[in-house]
Amino acid sequence: MSQLLPVFIKLENKKVLVVGGGNVALEKLQHLKDTGCALTVISKEFKSETVRLLSSIKDAKIEIREVQISDLNGFDLVYSATNDRQTNRDLVEYAKQKKIWINCADDPSLCDFYSSAYFDRGPIRVAVSTQGGFAGLAGTIRTILEEILPKDHDPELENLLEIRNLSKSKLGDPEKRKAALKFLLGEFKEKYLSTDAKS
Repeated sequence: MSQLLPVFIKLENKKVLVVGGGNVALEKLQHLKDTGCALTVISKEFKSETVRLLSSIKDAKIEIREVQISDLNGFDLVYSATNDRQTNRDLVEYAKQKKIWINCADDPSLCDFYSSAYFDRGPIRVAVSTQGGFAGLAGTIRTILEEILPKDHDPELENLLEIRNLSKSKLGDPEKRKAALKFLLGEFKEKYLSTDAKS
């Protein structure tokens, strides 16, 4: 099996379609809600939780009806999250013909991309993937990492990023800048290693 390339995608103003209104679609929408994408959701039925979430997403379009494969036209990214395996496969087949990237919730082997289990710490986003193999395992590892890097360190991470940006204007010599940042990162790493050892 070929290895996946881990990337983060800017979805602002990109057209994203989610097909489905149940629990799986809800999970996908929770990942998409803050991306700034142009979101459309099509489903015959919607869970109340899904409707509540969609109401909080600016300019999200909701279409209560059966999906047609031609609905995929014009979208940059598609999530097929229905409870009908044949519908999911029909959408995948059409998406691949049109070279539209699609995530098929009930069959990882058909996906062009996978969602990850992730968390944020200040300016840092940490994501874990099992390449579609076991979402529960990815979620468990995420929880472990969240405990290693607790939220009360958010200000410190923000400061490190700010220092890095300031160093570009304050330290003109690239080698001096590199050395200074390496020292700061070494101190940061040592702090975490020593804390972990004490616990």
